[in-house]
Amino acid sequence: MKLLIQSDDYGITEAVSCGIIKAITEGVVRCTGMFTNMPSSKKAAEMIKDIDVCLGIDINFVAGKPVADPKLIPSMIRSDGFFYDSRQRRQLDKECESHDHVNYEEALIEGRAQVERFIELNGKKPEYLHGHAYGSPTTAKVMETLSKEYNIGISHTMLDANQAKMAKSWYTVPFTLEQQMACNTKEFLTHDKGEILGSEIAAIISHCGYIDAPLFDVTSFTVIRTKDLEAMTSPEMKQWIKENNIELISYRDLDFNPALS
Repeated sequence: MKLLIQSDDYGITEAVSCGIIKAITEGVVRCTGMFTNMPSSKKAAEMIKDIDVCLGIDINFVAGKPVADPKLIPSMIRSDGFFYDSRQRRQLDKECESHDHVNYEEALIEGRAQVERFIELNGKKPEYLHGHAYGSPTTAKVMETLSKEYNIGISHTMLDANQAKMAKSWYTVPFTLEQQMACNTKEFLTHDKGEILGSEIAAIISHCGYIDAPLFDVTSFTVIRTKDLEAMTSPEMKQWIKENNIELISYRDLDFNPALS
């Protein structure tokens, strides 16, 4: 079987970036999506420039400050200049008659700005688009527009088109610190609790990383990143891949039809 292993949130903080680099260079991660709106994004780009990995972009409307001029996207940010976080966005959806509060034009401006920032930092286009933490019909439309404009595949669309089976997740909602500390990513994956063995193509989405103080300001996924990193660099995971004759792939190996995006 073929297996795509992805670790999201590259560049969200410096510690997370360092952990993902380890997951790539010493482990089994073959794809990572980069944040371009964070204070650590520039350093993250420098760290990964000589590493062979399928580098995409995590389009992010919920963590940190925007890349675009805040005056152009007033409905997307709070009075303190930061994005509404994912919980706040879901609440805004509930309060909205259409159950989708996102302004398409504003979200597209910010999405374009993030892609252009990626190109500026890395000297190339992202290899795939991936949405971070929150989604709605409007953000999906934005992703489709960006895909066509830049001729870049959307992660879930490419996986669906190639009939890839997504591994069941070890994450829960909400995901408390106690739950994260009790979670054993390595055991979950090597015992195939994701139920992917036997598939022709499958995908595992992880969140590897180390922890630093800024991480607690932008996400509830904290301790679990160290558990994911342990799993993705472990001898047990590498042996599981070998024993099951698994070929590791990336989005580079998947068919991409712009008409489907």
